[in-house]
Amino acid sequence: MARTEFTEAVVERAAPTAAPPETAVVRLVSALPEGWDCTWRLEEDRIRLRVEPAGPAGPAGAAAVHEWLAGVLVDGGVLRGWRRGS
Repeated sequence: MARTEFTEAVVERAAPTAAPPETAVVRLVSALPEGWDCTWRLEEDRIRLRVEPAGPAGPAGAAAVHEWLAGVLVDGGVLRGWRRGS
């Protein structure tokens, strides 16, 4: 049975020296935990994500997605110069 639970998230370029969106989305997808699925849409300096985590659905799954995203957005991480958007 296919999973239908997903969490939406947005990341935005915060620094002009940050990687371009095309590079950033590859880095994001490469950093996904095993078993997670993700689709994305690029919008200039924004990336809209729909992430389906493996494991618990609902609030626990959404929390896992936001925790993962916070980890990849920390200073010095794979997405230096990008931040969580709205």
